[in-house]
Amino acid sequence: MYAMEELRGGYRVCFWVVLGVCGADLVCMASTWLPGAYTVPERVVTGLFLSVFLVFPFAIICAFISGASAQLMGSRNAGRAARYVRLLPPALKLTYAGVICLVALGFATGAGTAEDAKADASGYYYTYRDKTAYPQHSVRVELTEAAYYEALKGELRISSAGSAVFHAFGSFLVLASASATAGRARIAPEFP
Repeated sequence: MYAMEELRGGYRVCFWVVLGVCGADLVCMASTWLPGAYTVPERVVTGLFLSVFLVFPFAIICAFISGASAQLMGSRNAGRAARYVRLLPPALKLTYAGVICLVALGFATGAGTAEDAKADASGYYYTYRDKTAYPQHSVRVELTEAAYYEALKGELRISSAGSAVFHAFGSFLVLASASATAGRARIAPEFP
């Protein structure tokens, strides 16, 4: 039994849309590794990040309504969730493994350069709170233009990686919901 065969109707549309948005997150994240200025508009990354607040709750609601959350989530059902993952088609397993690896790489490479970089008439900088001084105060650290753009790319990389995680997990929840719904339909008695 493959989980993809159980995707029908609205579940199929939701699954592919959410997985497509996850792919867009990964493309935005990967573009931050390119040399030079950042090419994807910041509004696109922000929009993809904000879409998590629509997509992920919808996937969770689908999981609760279909019963997938009761079947696969929780410490008592970890073995059942692992068996479900083993039932996924190889291409989907590779897709999820690729997403996990790319997101981990995005977090690892973005964390070193991400700072709350700002620009004003006097130049590029970021500020941090000096907790060793008494009284505590903000310290301004000057940045070069290249360091400023690298800091912005790091912030956008982390934002894209974070939303990719939620979109990938949301697509998994939609897939599990479709499986749970199909399982209930097979068990339900047929009426003439």
